[in-house]
This record gives sequence, structure tokens and C-alpha cells, in this order.
Amino acid sequence: MLKDEHIEQLVVKYIKSGDTVSIGTSGLGEAFLKKLAVALAAKHVDLENVKFVPTSNRLAVVASQLHLPLVSLNDSEIDVAIEFADSVDFDFNFIKRDSFSLVRDKMIAQSAGLLVVVADPKNYSKKLSGPIPFEVTTFGWKRTLNQLSVFGKASLVEANGSPKKTETGNFIVSVFCDPMYSFEEIEMQSKQIPGVLETGLFLGYADKILLHNKHIKMVSRLKAEKRVWA
Repeated sequence: MLKDEHIEQLVVKYIKSGDTVSIGTSGLGEAFLKKLAVALAAKHVDLENVKFVPTSNRLAVVASQLHLPLVSLNDSEIDVAIEFADSVDFDFNFIKRDSFSLVRDKMIAQSAGLLVVVADPKNYSKKLSGPIPFEVTTFGWKRTLNQLSVFGKASLVEANGSPKKTETGNFIVSVFCDPMYSFEEIEMQSKQIPGVLETGLFLGYADKILLHNKHIKMVSRLKAEKRVWA
């Protein structure tokens, strides 16, 4: 879990007064948002007029309860996005599985001026690993799942015995992809399947990677910036 002082250091370093910020939806993202709200309210960080674009209805409710100003992606460009990844590689690619909507997440990542990806060091490696999620339409989902099976073993993600629905009303199919396919091939070819709306592959989107454990290590595309926070 990120320490309060690490969150404050991250905010001071990358967020400026007047910025529009987006924080990815996840258990860690919600905790991050709460700690950030406390830091702002207590004036631990010297910021004013920071606005938030919520990535889910859940995070919008939490932000409203914390009295954080919300704006729509239609009304404001995102200056800084903070996302939480399940797998990250040395080339700044990542996979996100814990998502309320991969469509929203990809739009946020694409529009952010700066994207900081937070991950556990054990999930930071030379190559991405684990299953890849695909957001698919509920209409004809079995047909879409069968077509995604060309990449590997595919299954419908369930929650409490029923298909898990995204906030945009779609299903999630999880695929353990055959290593014979490159991630670029999976990203491009899967989008040619009718019914596939988005993938959990974020190729080339991350600008900085924050690895959190007892200490914080920030890795930047600019090799000059490699620092460890106590």
C-alpha cells in the first residue's frame, strides 16, 4: 500500500494548481483518492483548483463525498492521469484487469498529457504476463468469445455466479494468449473482431512507472529520472 507521504510526494512532483486529474478505478485507486483529498483539505500540498475526471460511477461518488470538484472528459483535457496496473514491462506497456470499463480507461490514457502507472514491483518485468481482458458487447458475446479463442484459452469473467458487466453495459472476456502472438498483433487483430470494443493492453501509453513496496521507485522514459523514495 502506498504511504501517505509517498502520495503527497507524487502529487507535489507531478500535479500543479489548475490541473485536471484522473485516477484509475481500483481498490488502490480509491484509497489514493481518499488520501489525496485529505492532503488537499489539510493543505499538506499547496494546490488550488484541481479538478477530477472520474473513471467510474463508484469513483465519482467517492470524489463527491470528499468534496472534490468533478468535470467531464467532454469539458476538459486531462493533464495528469494516475493508473493502476496488474502487469508492467520495461518498455512502458501495461495490462489492466481490475476495470469498471476498459473503453473509459483507454480514452483516459490516450487523452492524458502525463500518465503515471502504479504497480507492485513483483509485477514489473521484461515481458507482460497473465491473461488479457477484452471488453465485448453483450450481443453475440459467445460468438465473440469463440473468435477471441484464436489467441488462446478464453473465458467469460463472472462475479457472484453471473457475467460481470462493465459500467458501460458490456461483458469482459479474459484470454490467456499464446506466446506465438505479439502484443501488437493481439491489440490490432482483436479489434477486427465485431463485438470487441477494447482491450486491457496499454501499449506505449505509460510515461512514468511508480513501483511501490516499502520504498517507492519511479522509472521514467527519460532515463535521467530514476529515484527511490524512502
